[in-house]
Amino acid sequence: MNIPTLIASLAVEDETDRSNAAEDLGYADTGEAVGPLLERLAVEPSRKVRETIFLALGRINHPEVLARVATLLDSDDAFLRNQAVGLLQRKGAAAAPVLLLRMHEADADVRKFVLDVAAGISSPEVEPIFDAAMRDQDANVRIAALEYVGEQRKARFKPAVETIFLEATEPMLVCAAFAALLQIGDATSWECIRQRYPAATSVPNWEVGWWIRALGEFGRAEEIEVFHELLQLHDGKVAGDVMDALERFQGRHGRVEISGAFWNLLRELLQAPLAPEDKLQLFRVVGGFGGSAAISDHLIGLLEQGDRLTKLGAIEGIRRLGRPELLGLLRSRRAIETDPSVAEALGESGDTL
Repeated sequence: MNIPTLIASLAVEDETDRSNAAEDLGYADTGEAVGPLLERLAVEPSRKVRETIFLALGRINHPEVLARVATLLDSDDAFLRNQAVGLLQRKGAAAAPVLLLRMHEADADVRKFVLDVAAGISSPEVEPIFDAAMRDQDANVRIAALEYVGEQRKARFKPAVETIFLEATEPMLVCAAFAALLQIGDATSWECIRQRYPAATSVPNWEVGWWIRALGEFGRAEEIEVFHELLQLHDGKVAGDVMDALERFQGRHGRVEISGAFWNLLRELLQAPLAPEDKLQLFRVVGGFGGSAAISDHLIGLLEQGDRLTKLGAIEGIRRLGRPELLGLLRSRRAIETDPSVAEALGESGDTL
């Protein structure tokens, strides 16, 4: 295989010949081909040949490939950038040193592309790139880093995310940190969230849903009445978020008792027109509370006079209450129930949810 001849063939008129030359140079696996391939890439009009050049570069195991391809992240040509991202990701951990160097020397747009590459490499070697990005002076770079840290559940960055959440002033940066905490946070993160937003009234409208979710994910059992306050504060408009968070809250804390006032509000919601899936979720939540006989009495009463959806929801709520005598009551009602779907649900009440 004559390397100089193949290099010369990169500039011939025939597209197929140029493509074949690039392919052969890749299989030759020589550092001598790296410069000519990249130089041809800058002027090559054929997409097919350009793709072949990148495949060839990917086959060449020479340090110059990584360093030279990393400079293509600066290109205004989206094809070159995307191909460079893909090639560097395929090189894996070996690309980490040149990527870290680019994080320290390139402009903000390129630093974001470096993060795109690092996010596609499953190796601890790229962690310093995220360390640098979390401290970056550019808010958009930090936002990109926060998004990847959250999506990839990089829990070791939780302290850095919490610091950004507490100290940031740009709303988009705060939102990105909040979203990341919902993905990698824990009970201590709730204390951090409470530090910035001590109560629901202090939360910007666009973050209320996240604050409610955080309460469900991380809140303490004794904070159950905060959900009541939220429903009152927002006139029921956050009911969907509250029900989702309450299910998570119950999953962590089990049967937490609620006040009579909170139950009265939930009972009003049960009587409001709701989408079927929302109504069934509300019944599940109601059945997940403990203590109040008023809850079980109300659900039993709905078996007498409710419509089909209400009866099905009441059955699900009673099953979640988990009391043996109530489960026996459900089974006994099956013989007198005329609606087949309700009768079937009653017959499935031998086990708790």
